[in-house]
Amino acid sequence: MVSPIGVLLVTFSKQVQMKNRNIIPKRKKSSYLLRTTIPKDLVDTFGGRTRFHISLKNVSNKERLLVSIYLKSLTKELFQDIRMGMKSLGVDDIREILKVEVRKSILHSHQVHLGTNKYDPEKVEDSLKSVSSREEKMKQKLKDDLKSYEGMLDEKLEKILLSLDIEYDNKSVNYRQLRRYFIDLYLLRFDFIRSLINETGRTDDDFRIEVEEKLKVHLFPEFSEQTISRDPIEPIPIQQQEPLTSHQKTPLSVGIENYIDEKGSIRIRSINEVKHSLNHLIEEWGDIPIGSVTREMTTKFKGHIRKIPRNRKKNPKYRDKDFHELVEMNLKDTISTTTVNKHLGYCSSFYDWSINHGYSDINPFKGMKLKKEVRTRDERDRFTELELKKIFGKENYIHFTNIEKGRYELYWTPLIGLFSGLRLGEITSLYLDNIKEISGNHREKRWVFDIVEEPNRPDKHLKTLSSRRIVPIHDILLNLGLIEFIELLKKKDPSRERLFQELKISEGSYNKNVSTFFNNRYLPNLGLKTNKKNFHSFRHTVSDHLKQKGIEPHFINELLGHSSGNIDLDRYGKGYNPDIIYNKCVKKISYQTSQKRWIDFKSLKVDWNKIVG
Repeated sequence: MVSPIGVLLVTFSKQVQMKNRNIIPKRKKSSYLLRTTIPKDLVDTFGGRTRFHISLKNVSNKERLLVSIYLKSLTKELFQDIRMGMKSLGVDDIREILKVEVRKSILHSHQVHLGTNKYDPEKVEDSLKSVSSREEKMKQKLKDDLKSYEGMLDEKLEKILLSLDIEYDNKSVNYRQLRRYFIDLYLLRFDFIRSLINETGRTDDDFRIEVEEKLKVHLFPEFSEQTISRDPIEPIPIQQQEPLTSHQKTPLSVGIENYIDEKGSIRIRSINEVKHSLNHLIEEWGDIPIGSVTREMTTKFKGHIRKIPRNRKKNPKYRDKDFHELVEMNLKDTISTTTVNKHLGYCSSFYDWSINHGYSDINPFKGMKLKKEVRTRDERDRFTELELKKIFGKENYIHFTNIEKGRYELYWTPLIGLFSGLRLGEITSLYLDNIKEISGNHREKRWVFDIVEEPNRPDKHLKTLSSRRIVPIHDILLNLGLIEFIELLKKKDPSRERLFQELKISEGSYNKNVSTFFNNRYLPNLGLKTNKKNFHSFRHTVSDHLKQKGIEPHFINELLGHSSGNIDLDRYGKGYNPDIIYNKCVKKISYQTSQKRWIDFKSLKVDWNKIVG
């Protein structure tokens, strides 16, 4: 590849010739040099050089000054072009692009190989036939319709070159050579795959050397000595897998059932989610022994699960198709990164359990989760103060919550969520005795929500261990009559146990009616519904509200039931005194639409004696 300096010198040479066509060359000893300083921001681009010289030997003494001024001006323009990323496809670029593609080809070969079941000779044979078939199809395609294949390849090359800010001419020699290299490399893939499936023991370095030899291009300097003289490749002995124990031979279906049975105490919805995730394993590999699953197999599985469409079971286009059919469809509307990680998380938990019960020696799903494309805090939007004013406007709120018809949960759950940060499930599963007065440090009593998992109440469950906490009740909730409301409920029905007794459990949760109302009816009616705004946005609203007020993260985490991120605090800490959380967080929760203009929550107060009594 021609260096940036070379490009500049060639350009200058042409410009000088154009400007001085009638100049007679002078003797060498009387020639002049134009010294050019490279801008500091481009020094690295020029390999660390800070200046260079341009010979003016063909310029007459009379025109030397004029040419110098002209070339300095041209230099500035060319430097600016370089800053803007303008460069053309050169030999070095081809070499670097090919190095990346060789690595991808080797990785692809490994993945295909590892996707074969080496415990099943028939499947290995089928894989070899499949490789040969695909190879023949590609060769036939190249023979019958080379232009079409080159067109598809050009689309890929265009993306690569544009991402590298490389200008190119698809009719140039360099571009045609790059295209040819790619075709040859793709054909070599089939040899790699066959070698791996046949377990020749060849290494990645062997494949790289083979590429260099067959493409006749020097890509990997570290192999220079090896490529000159190399002994014939001797197969490396393949380490045989240890025979599976009787426990490790247990089919996946049996292990999954045993795993679910041990988790009988978790809510029905969670059980169904776990079953759904783990059944993907059987769809992928069949009902194979638990102990036969390898890391390589799970890597391929992760790639497949990412291709599954959303709402697979609900959408009539997909519900009758099996797992592999869906994978081959290459759909665009696939499950989110969060859902993929949920599936992988359940699989990992299953294999942790399998290790403890002797079904497997390893957890092949450990560390498999995908990096999220967006930050967790960006997955849901907070409500703005103006949106909150609309949500809790008296006319809208009292009308839609149907408080006079006994829809107590519709009235209280959004308010509790906004002033406590409690999860919807934590609110709807509250028992009356979970709302209590307790002693604090600085006052005799304080009303709190006691968020706790209770063995004698299977309908109460916590999302995480850190979810167990004491949350002080905000003064606005008290002023709206929450305690008065509770006392009236007890008086009306002494046997009543739950705060929102009217809610029925569905799939292990009391959330359905509330979430349907708020997310699908109330927010859309107000024109506030988006993909990122729902009931859970109240938690983000509380969190962001407190962050903007400079509250320390560990206090916010305590309030919301998040892990502190400090292993010592999480493991040994017993939580802050409720007075501290009240003063540091709860007391600071207030919402205003503009300076000194508060949302009128007092207008939402109702006569509970009239409504409940």
